[in-house]
Amino acid sequence: MTFFKTRKARKELKELLHHAKHVRHMHEDIADPELLALLSATEDSAKAARKSGQGMAAAGNALEKICLKVAPPRKRAKTRENIEVFFVSIAAAMAIRAYFFQPFKIPTGSMQPTLYGITEKETATLDSKNPLATVVNMVFFGERHLEVRAKADGHIRTTLGYDGTEKLYYQPNPDDTITIYIGGVAHKIPIKLVQYCRFGEEIRAGESIVQRVVKSGDYILVNRLKYNFIRPKRGDITVFDTRDLTHPQVRNNAYYIKRMVGLPGETISVAPPHLLVNGENATDPRFAKIFTNQDYSGYQFGSSDSRPLPLIGKPGDSIVLAKDEYLFFGDNTNQSLDGRYFGAVKRKRILGPAFFVCWPLDRAGFAEISH
Repeated sequence: MTFFKTRKARKELKELLHHAKHVRHMHEDIADPELLALLSATEDSAKAARKSGQGMAAAGNALEKICLKVAPPRKRAKTRENIEVFFVSIAAAMAIRAYFFQPFKIPTGSMQPTLYGITEKETATLDSKNPLATVVNMVFFGERHLEVRAKADGHIRTTLGYDGTEKLYYQPNPDDTITIYIGGVAHKIPIKLVQYCRFGEEIRAGESIVQRVVKSGDYILVNRLKYNFIRPKRGDITVFDTRDLTHPQVRNNAYYIKRMVGLPGETISVAPPHLLVNGENATDPRFAKIFTNQDYSGYQFGSSDSRPLPLIGKPGDSIVLAKDEYLFFGDNTNQSLDGRYFGAVKRKRILGPAFFVCWPLDRAGFAEISH
């Protein structure tokens, strides 16, 4: 290979590696962990090939294939991409520098109802068959109508559980969907919508199995500059890196968003619905709604069904924080994998506080008062 061809191949492989890194960061909270591990290994191989100058074409092809597996093309991909670029551009324009104010998407419900992950509901904000209403729902409210129709006649297949009760028969998929069967024919259903399927009914081919409106999780802006000048405060809604956490259910090298409940040197425990700091109820104003508002469940013990057992799972359990450690809980502790399970987070892994919800527009506003 000539000098110029080698130079061109290195440049192309560099671009592929940049794309692979973007894919990994955008999908590490939702993609199959095995695929993410394979992507990381393929990236390492591509870096080695680029450095040695040998096998760069093969390394590039392998990297491109695994990227497509982690992030397969979606329907109307260009439209979706253009919409995402539009809103990310708005977020970037609000920042002095891109790395000062970083956008993140919330995929889960661990911070509800302060911040929302992906949710579903029966009808769209603009409940109309007009195509323009569909576009407005998607662009402004992050809503899309999802319907799955039967491919065959029959009932949704069930099976008897160990306790003798009838249960859904399904196969899990790595993309947050499951496969169910009607008349022996496979049907792929988003796992969040399974509870709304027509169980026990006779279903005809072409009829709707399930239909709901799926609403995107909040897109937030995180101030990555603030903690360089001001110490983190209890009550801040904060994004942190999970790379040092060893709990088996925590995604490594991912970003989580939770509320800061513990500061260095403190002993944190729970007396439902209250948070205890050094044995006393937390008095910070931002916790008042979590303790008393009926929209919140308050702080609860971690589930005793979890393996390994939670660090704060019963009366008397507590976590003592070192001088460079902070503790984080979700506002919706009944649906949150948080510090009760994985413990403290080092100061160096904290990115910054979330301060603004920029999309969907009906939830836009400052993070703490946007609802």
